[in-house]
Formats: sequence, structure tokens, C-alpha cells
Amino acid sequence: MNPLRLITVGTDFSPPAATALGWAAELALVHKASLLLVHAYTKDDHGLSEEEVRVCLAGLAACEIERGIPTQVQLLKGTTAEVVAKIARESGSDLLVIGSRGKNMLSRIFMGSVADSTLKLATTPTLVVHPTDAVRTVSFKNLLVGADFSAEADRAAEFAVRVAAPFENAEVSLMHSTQVAGPFVGVEVPAVPIVEAGESDAVARAGLSERTKKLSASGVRVQGLTCPGSAVEVLLDVAEDRNSDVIVVGTTAVTGMSKLLLGSVATDLVHRSTRPVLIVR
Repeated sequence: MNPLRLITVGTDFSPPAATALGWAAELALVHKASLLLVHAYTKDDHGLSEEEVRVCLAGLAACEIERGIPTQVQLLKGTTAEVVAKIARESGSDLLVIGSRGKNMLSRIFMGSVADSTLKLATTPTLVVHPTDAVRTVSFKNLLVGADFSAEADRAAEFAVRVAAPFENAEVSLMHSTQVAGPFVGVEVPAVPIVEAGESDAVARAGLSERTKKLSASGVRVQGLTCPGSAVEVLLDVAEDRNSDVIVVGTTAVTGMSKLLLGSVATDLVHRSTRPVLIVR
């Protein structure tokens, strides 16, 4: 299983961004990966000049370098979502890490949060870290993955195993929800339910068994779970009960009008979860 090599972190120097960097740095240490710290600069950038912003970025990088993490910085003009998504993609980053709340209140009220906007633009797997995660122990040993047997969910499970692999005693749990109204995948409005009417527990167990066997070949412990209920509620409840470190879900690529649609499983999880959410395309 190939370790992560490059992790891009979006920062606006806010406390949520600092929390996101803390989670990214721990992952980089274990994977022996490099960090790329990215800031989107505007003229109204907290009253700081461009040179002052560069100094702030250099200071953050110096702290991580002192910890033994190779770290570079990039500063580009533009909106946060556009800049971090672009740099993560063009740099070939394995992962993008962002905080769930920035400093732009008007943007959150009228246009959606920076995290929402980034998720609509990013093609790189994206870890969204919440302010409440500042008091959580940073860990990637216990990952909960939404499993609906789609190609997107399978990619999410494979990436979760890749993330967890270097951690000692890591465990990845595949959670299959039944009696749901829409799929785990996507920022698009669901058109087809995860579980067709009449699907038996035996079919669900068979699907989980096939995937756990394949993923366990990596050396990471993988188990399958089933639970009745809606996708979001099941993932949130099970994550709480099992004290999962991160919730992982797969999404489809977002294009055209689908970028404007709200209410997806991924978006709901990002808004409601009290632990990091990893979105994989």
C-alpha cells in the first residue's frame, strides 16, 4: 500500500485552519509525507500586506520543518476554494486538508462555507476538519467508511485503508446502511437508493465480505457492519458509538448545475459531524 507523499493544507491563519494543519501534520509524520501550505491572498486579507502574509506562511512552515516534516508554501491571489483546489490538483497532492470554518462570515451566510465551496471544486481527496477537532486526539487508526457497494464507495474504502495502513493497530470499518432514501455518494441529488427494496441481509453481508477480504490483504484490519437507517444518521451514530477518528465517504464528480445542489450526504456529514470527514472522489 503506497503511503501518502504530499499533503496540501489550506490556511487563512484562523484557529480552524490551525486545527486542520495539526491533523495534516500528524498524518504527514506517520506517512513520512511532505506538506504544502497554501494561502489565497486578497487585498482585504485581515489587514495584512502580501509580504506580511508571506512571513506568516514562512513561520508556519518553519514550525513543521522543525518537527521533521518537509514543508513548502504557496501564495496565490484568488478565492480560497479556487486556489486550494487548483494547487492540490496541479501539485499532484494525495490529500487536501481544510478547516470547516474560515473567517468570512458573509461568505458562509450567502454563498456557503469555504469548505462547501472547496468540496465542489476539489478533485483531490479532501479531509474537512472541524473546530471541535481541536480537542480530539489526532488519530487515523479507527476509520468508518460509508459502504454502498458503488465504485465511489469502493474508492473511498481503498483510500481509507491507504491512510490507515502506517498506523499501528489500525482498523477500517465498512458501514452499510439499509432502508435509506439516497446514496452515500455524492454532492448531487440522489436518484437511486443505496439499497433496493427487498435486498436481503445476506446480500449485504456478501457484499461486505467480498470487500473486507480484498482490503484486508493490505495488512490493515477491515470489518463489515450493517445497520438500518438513513445514511447520515447511521454514520453519525455509529461513529459516536465506536469513537471513530474519521468518517470516510465517496462522492461523484461535480459538474454543471449539480454544483448548486445542496442536501447531499457528504454535505450533511461535513455540517453535522463532530469529527473529521474525508471525502473521496
